[in-house]
Amino acid sequence: MNKILTIANREFWAIVGTKAFLVSLAVMPLMMFGGFIAIQLLQDRGGIEEKKLVIIDHSGQFFETIEKSAAAHNQAMERLAPKASDDAEQKQPVQGPKPKGPPTTSKGTKFLIERIDASTVNDQTRVDLSERIRKQDLHGFLEIPANVTETNAAELFSEDAGFSIVGTWLSGVINERAKSIRFTELGLNPETVNQATRQISLKSLGLVQVKSDGSIQAAEEKNQITSMLLPLVFMMMMFMVIFMSAQPMLESVLEEKAQRIAEVLLGSVSPSQLMAGKLIGSVAGSLTIVAVYFAGAYIFAQQKGYTDLIPLSMIPWFILFQVLGVMFYSSIFMAVGASVSQLKEAQSMLLPAWILLMCPMFVWFALIQEPNGSFAVGFSMFPPATPTTMVLRMATGVTIPLWQPIVGVVILLLATSACVVVAGRIFRVGILWQGKTPKFTELLRWAISG
Repeated sequence: MNKILTIANREFWAIVGTKAFLVSLAVMPLMMFGGFIAIQLLQDRGGIEEKKLVIIDHSGQFFETIEKSAAAHNQAMERLAPKASDDAEQKQPVQGPKPKGPPTTSKGTKFLIERIDASTVNDQTRVDLSERIRKQDLHGFLEIPANVTETNAAELFSEDAGFSIVGTWLSGVINERAKSIRFTELGLNPETVNQATRQISLKSLGLVQVKSDGSIQAAEEKNQITSMLLPLVFMMMMFMVIFMSAQPMLESVLEEKAQRIAEVLLGSVSPSQLMAGKLIGSVAGSLTIVAVYFAGAYIFAQQKGYTDLIPLSMIPWFILFQVLGVMFYSSIFMAVGASVSQLKEAQSMLLPAWILLMCPMFVWFALIQEPNGSFAVGFSMFPPATPTTMVLRMATGVTIPLWQPIVGVVILLLATSACVVVAGRIFRVGILWQGKTPKFTELLRWAISG
C-alpha cells in the first residue's frame, strides 16, 4: 500500500503541480462556454448600431406603419442606452439587497427609414440600391408589391443571413399591418379580433410542497433558460473533469514507456500496483479540479445572486459519478498508452472512447426535454455515458426515482471494475511491449488471458 500511495502522490502532483494544469483550468471553461461568455461581453459593450433601410411600397399601405414602428423601436433603444451621467451612479455602492436575475443589456439596433416613390422604381433603381448596400451606405431595401395581401410575399434585399434582426423585425411589422388590412376588407374590427384571439400565457411552475411546520409552500415559477442551461453546465463540467484527468494518464504512460522509466519502476512494484497508484492519483487530481470549479462557480453565483439555483443535493451524486467515470476512462487511456509507442497511434485507438464520452452532448437537448423518458433512462444506464447523462438528468430539477441513480452507480461500478481488470491485463503486457503496435486480436488476447 505504501508503494501504491507513493505512486499516487507522484501522479497527483504530476497532474496539478504544473503550469499546464493552471492553464487548462482557465482554458477549458473558455472552450466549453466561450460562446456564452462572448455573447454576454458583446451585449454588455453597450451602444446602438444604426441600420438604414429603404422602403419601396407599391401598395401605399405599409410605409407609415413601418415608419411609426421604427420610431417607437428607436425610442426604446435610446432609453436602454447607457448615459454618461449614469457612470457615476453605477460606481456608487448599491444600498439594500442586490437584485437577482441577469443584467439588462444595452446593445441594440436603431432603424433609419428612407422612402422611395414606388412609381419611379425600375431595374436600374434596384441596381443602384444594391451598390449602396455593397458600399455599406445602406443596409437593405424592402419592396412591397401592390397585391401583397393576395400574394403573401414581399422582398427584402440585403447581405444579411436569413435570420437577421432586420428581417425578423420587418416580418413582424408587415404581417401585423397585413392582418389589419384583411380585417378591414372583411368588415371586421381589428381591435375586436385581436381581443378575441389574444393568447393565454402558460406559466411553468414547480411542485407544491409542505414545509416542516405543516404549512403549504406555493410552487415557484421556473426559468426556462435556467432549466436548459444548468443541466448543460453540469454535463460539460463532468466532461471537462474526465478529460483533464484521463488525458494525463495517457501521456504519463507513454512518457514512462518511451524513456524506459517503466522498466525501472517495475523492478520495485508490480504492474497492478503501478496502475492502482496511477488511478488513485488521477482520482485525487480530478477531485482537485472539481473543488476549484465548484468554488469558482459558487463565488460567481453568489455575486450574481444565483445561489438559490444551485442544486446542492446532487453534488454528492456528481462526485460519486465523477470518481467512477474518471477511473473508467483513465484505465482505458492507460491501457491504450501501454499498447502503443507514439501519441499519434494512441489517438486513433482512443477515437471510439472519445465518441462514447461525447455521445450525451449530441442528444442533451432531447434528454432534458424528457428526463424520465424511456430513452433518457435507458441511455443513462449505458456505462460509458452514465456519468454525464445521469448528472444531466438530475440537474434538470425533475424528480428522478432514487433507484435509477443507485442502479446507475452499480452498473458503472461493475463496468469500471471490469474495465480496470481488462485494462490492467493489457497494461501488464503492453508496458514492456516495444516495436510494432499490437493488433486488435493481440489486445483481445491480452485482455482475456493477460
